[in-house]
Amino acid sequence: MIKKGTRVNIYGREYSIKGDASDEYIRELADYVDVKMREVAGNGSSMDAARAAILAAVNIAHELHRLKKEHKERDMAIYKKTENIIDTIEEQFEDIRFIK
Repeated sequence: MIKKGTRVNIYGREYSIKGDASDEYIRELADYVDVKMREVAGNGSSMDAARAAILAAVNIAHELHRLKKEHKERDMAIYKKTENIIDTIEEQFEDIRFIK
């Protein structure tokens, strides 16, 4: 079955987007892009859509890279804490072996 496109409105223009995601998710993404384009254009601005789209894309890319960096740092912190816990447990077992 061929899925029909989900109709969305971004920066005053209507688009039909096809994809495997749900219609709700596609609309959520489109709304996010619309908000970002309007943010960079400013209130009441008549910035052309191409310029607004480029600036919004750069802002979204910045968010993505910042979140990836934060995710990587969090993963590293979890890894280090896990290693410390494992080391502590292994030390406890070594102490138990010597007691026998």
